[in-house]
Order: sequence, then structure tokens, then C-alpha cells
Amino acid sequence: MLNLISKKKTYSVFDIGVDKVACLSFRIENDKPTIIGMNHQKSYGFEKNKLVDKNKLSSTILKTLKRSLPRGVKYKNNLFFSNITDINALTRKNYTDSDLGKLGITKKDIRKIFKKCILESKIKGKFLIHSYPINFRINDKKLVHNPIGEKCERFGISSFNMMVDSLLYEQLKECFEKKKIEIKNFFDTGIASSVACLSENEKKDGVASIDIGSSSSKVTVYLNNKIVYSDNIPLGGSNVTNDIAKGLNISKESAEHAKIINGTLYPPFNEKMEINTDQNKKKMISRNLLYGILKPRYEEILEIIRDNIFDNIYARISIKSIVITGGASKIIGLTNLSESIFNRSTRIGMVYKRDSYFYNKPEFSTLLGMLRLARDYKRFEFSNELMKGNIFNVFDKLENWIEESYAWYWNIM
Repeated sequence: MLNLISKKKTYSVFDIGVDKVACLSFRIENDKPTIIGMNHQKSYGFEKNKLVDKNKLSSTILKTLKRSLPRGVKYKNNLFFSNITDINALTRKNYTDSDLGKLGITKKDIRKIFKKCILESKIKGKFLIHSYPINFRINDKKLVHNPIGEKCERFGISSFNMMVDSLLYEQLKECFEKKKIEIKNFFDTGIASSVACLSENEKKDGVASIDIGSSSSKVTVYLNNKIVYSDNIPLGGSNVTNDIAKGLNISKESAEHAKIINGTLYPPFNEKMEINTDQNKKKMISRNLLYGILKPRYEEILEIIRDNIFDNIYARISIKSIVITGGASKIIGLTNLSESIFNRSTRIGMVYKRDSYFYNKPEFSTLLGMLRLARDYKRFEFSNELMKGNIFNVFDKLENWIEESYAWYWNIM
């Protein structure tokens, strides 16, 4: 039994952030992922949300990977996947069509139109990391989800495309390659966390997933199981911590501790609390003082997200509920504040099983979403090979792409 298990492919997924680097390793057993280890370390190499030292980040990545694996388990043949966060990510809906000639649509026609759609989506300075099919159009009129067998003269496809800065992509990829780690796929952070947190009913009815991380907040909106909007704003938990440090004249470490232990978005009625000062001394302050720092910043973050979403009419009318996740979501009163700002029901996206290590730990939502995306990575190979320019050798590998990948998309998204 041990020999059989040792021969199974090991997957390692990374969550690369400004504050932390996390890695989770798992194997597929009985068609289900079995976690064999996890580790997270303080992130080094970032400054003001920018990657400035690839060597430091590369070393942290390797350290985290090794500690995520059981002793004696090698990582040379692992399958590796990572998130990528770009505050200037570009999203576009693209439409491509071509003449067909009244013949019934085949899988070959679908692969051909999807290839054309991806190639036409390329923008200088941007790297396409996601291209999700939205629907197919028959003769410029009829919309269908599965067009096989349809007879038409003109056949088109609409897709939702997400692009990141090419330089950021290359820099992050180099950080892994320095330690001989080849990333098979990069996934957007916001999409990964939404995959982990949202229910099928929420994605069908219309929902906004808001991942408030350390340095940015990622927004992904779904309707009818499709992504209809995505955004990334450069505000997060570290901005809250900095406000506390300045307002109370304490270190960032003490400010972070005060936020986690004593932070609340409910009026505290002038209760007293004890905080650490920079001289390792303690002093008493009013909770109202901390509340007066926290609430305005959280209001600002949520109001900016709301205004950005509501500027998009389609996204605005799509949202029936809000799901907030990420490390900065662990503060008392956030759901009530969100409901007052968005006028939508809100919950915190996290694991609710009390016996799970990830129970009440929304800071690991991206990592858990990465696990699910990595588990089904073959569904992405068609578009990813095209993005890399391997146009002619990909089709034989993915004869059943439309039946498998497209159907999977509707199921997972």
C-alpha cells in the first residue's frame, strides 16, 4: 500500500502574497484530494505591493514548499500551480465568429473558433491567464451553451478573458524557476478564492466574492454560474494596520495584534483595552479610539468596491448577495457593515466544519481554491497551450475538450 501511495502524483499549490507565502501539497486518492502537508511563511521580496527582490521571494517559496511535504518526500516530479495578483489586471469580453456554411457544428469547429478567439484576445504587454466561454451564437441570433450538431452559416463564441501584466507574470515565473520549480498554471487570486467560497446556488443567483487580503481586495461577480465582472483594488488589511499604528503611535506588530484581538466594527461603548507600545510596555486606551480608526477604513474599502461594481450596470443588477473572505475579513461586525453599504445579504466565506484545520480561517480561501483548480488542471490545458503559442500540437491531446472542459466550466463556475 505504501508503495502504491508513493507512486501517486503529488500536487503543490502556492498562495503568493505580500505578507505571506503558503503552500499546500496533496494527492488524489479515490478521486478526492488528500492533503499531505501545508506550510506558510512570512513573505519577503515585496515593497509597496511590488516585487523588488526575486531572490528573497524565491528562497521563501522553496522553504515553504519543502516544509509542506512529509519528511523524505521529494518534489522534483510534482505538479506545481500558483496564484497571481495584479492590481492592474485587465478583463474583457471578447466575441469572435466565422463562416461555417450550413453544416452541423462539430468539436473541430468549436476548437477552431476557440483558438481564434484566444489569438484575437492578445494585447501587447499583457498575458492572458484565463479565457472562459460565456456562450455560443448561431447565425448572429440564437445563443446556446452546447452548439454541437447545430446547423448554421455563421458561428461565434463569446468569452470572458483576464489578462495580467506580462512583466509581473515573467518575474513571478522566474522566482519559481530559480529553484527549478515549473509552474504548470497560474490562476487569478480572486477567482481561486471565489471557487473555494461560493456555493452553486450563489453563483447561479448572482453573487460578489470579495477577498480582502493584506495589500489588495479582489472582487469576482457571478451570475448564472458565469463570471461577469472582476476587479482588484490596492487596499486591504495592511492599510487598516497602518492606520492603527499611526493613530495610536505604536509599532505595526502591536497594531496588528490590537486589530486581531480587540478590533470590532460595533460601537464598544467606551470600554477600556490594553495595548503594547513600542517600548514593550502596556497602556490602557478606550476601545472607542480603536473603533474610530477601524470603521472609517473598512467603510472606505467596501464603498470603493461598491462604487466600482455599481458603475458596471450588468454587475450591479446581477448581485443578490455578498461573500467576504481573506485575512482581513476576520473582524467582528463586518457582515453588518457590508449589508448596510451594499444593501445585500452578506456572509463570511470560510470552512464551517469544526474538525477541519481550515475552520474559521478565511485567510486560506485562495489556497483551498487553488487546490480545486489544480485538481482539474487538465481542463485548462487547451487554452493554456494556445496562450503559450503551442497551436499545432495541442489538438490531439484534447479531442474531447468541448465535452469535458466546457461542461466542467459550467459545473465549477
